[in-house]
Amino acid sequence: MARLFLQVPAVDAALATPAGRDRVVDGVRAFALIVVVAGHGLMGVVAWSAEGPRVGNILSALPALKGITWVLQVMPLLFFAGGAANAISWDRRGAKNDTYAQWVWARAARLLRPAWLYLAACALIAALVSLFTTAAYSDALLGVITQLLWFLGVYLVVTALTPLFTILSPLRATALVLGLVVISGAVDVARFHWGWPMAIGILNFVIVWCVPTYLGALRSRGVLARVPVVALAIVAALALGLCALLIRIGPWPLSLIGLPDEPIGNMAPPTVILALHSVVWVCVITVFNRQLTALLHRAAVWQRVVGINLCAMTLYLWHLPVLVGVTLALHLLGLDRPVTLRADGLPIPDGGAFWLGTVGFLLVFAVGVWAVVRLMWPFEHAPLLWWDSPPRSAAPQGTLASVLALVGTVGVGICTLVISGTGLAGFPTRVVQFAGLPLNAAVAIVLLVASGALIRYAGSPRSPRADGEARGGLQSSESS
Repeated sequence: MARLFLQVPAVDAALATPAGRDRVVDGVRAFALIVVVAGHGLMGVVAWSAEGPRVGNILSALPALKGITWVLQVMPLLFFAGGAANAISWDRRGAKNDTYAQWVWARAARLLRPAWLYLAACALIAALVSLFTTAAYSDALLGVITQLLWFLGVYLVVTALTPLFTILSPLRATALVLGLVVISGAVDVARFHWGWPMAIGILNFVIVWCVPTYLGALRSRGVLARVPVVALAIVAALALGLCALLIRIGPWPLSLIGLPDEPIGNMAPPTVILALHSVVWVCVITVFNRQLTALLHRAAVWQRVVGINLCAMTLYLWHLPVLVGVTLALHLLGLDRPVTLRADGLPIPDGGAFWLGTVGFLLVFAVGVWAVVRLMWPFEHAPLLWWDSPPRSAAPQGTLASVLALVGTVGVGICTLVISGTGLAGFPTRVVQFAGLPLNAAVAIVLLVASGALIRYAGSPRSPRADGEARGGLQSSESS
């Protein structure tokens, strides 16, 4: 309890910032997180009826604003920042004599620690809601609270690929990025034109997000800084132009987020449009690097950036349950924003009163997010029982440890995609069919824990006592 309601130590952490730290990477991450939270708070439209809530999106009602998603779609920035941080960590591992498995564990431990508490809380709430409400209510309320978990798994998978991001020649790096873009486009063509199973698109969760992750690694190693500004501007313009051409002639929609009234989305699974969009974002950031660096050296700005990054995973995970809770609470108080149903049944804003109510809604949402983050952020850093305890078993060695760490990482990636896609409605018994496969969130959570445990077994540091007992057991075995 002593760690609850602690203030985020942003001021002290900001003052302790090393002189050589790349502040732009931290600024990009903080900006992306704020846009994600604000975008989710702004986009939702909910209509309530006797059967239950029906959820829509403002962009479905105002298609002219779909272009704004090219600013609001900031997931490439999170992968870009992560790629830069991972490359720095990988390059420094030699000083610690860390193996690949130990390095993967160090990255996974920090990433997944807040997720375990989040999943435990959400699973308990979901079981109770599913037990005491109708399916119409549980589907709408619980379908979204695990929606963002895909990022944790996919991010961990591309993190595990960091040792492959070693091509540092600008020309060869360009060829590799171009190759990833072409392959992601081929996956799209296979889905949309060649009649391949739609499940093939899952490959793009890795291929597409490797693009900004690799570009982040290039930034941390100084490669992007050697590219002329004019060349970066030309690349960004070409990427944007290619996006416009593909959207015009192909099945790809303009919106960079999934909309309920569009049969094809660019986000889940990601398409070649998002790969190109990632290139545009990175080029823009690099072009304005000097201005961004100057901005982030202002004490007031930097303190806020540091504060956001200290509770980044808490903010990312918990803002959606807050959004659901605020929406439900305002409905119970009779303070719903006025909406109407379109001919296809989707809820849309009903006049100016909706927008006036949105101002109040966002204020309540912001206060709710602040309160929950203030409550939960210490758990992001506090050691977690079992997870952060040294394993008692002997550590696997060499190639075996690397393979186990990689298998566990892939398992985390697959399980988070399943939980993200199924949601927790009807938890724990509901089964969702995808590509002919029966998927269940409860089973996926169990396998997720098992995958995390495998990474821990492969790479978590052992206590001296455990190592001594393991060596003693080995020597006894050899002598016998």
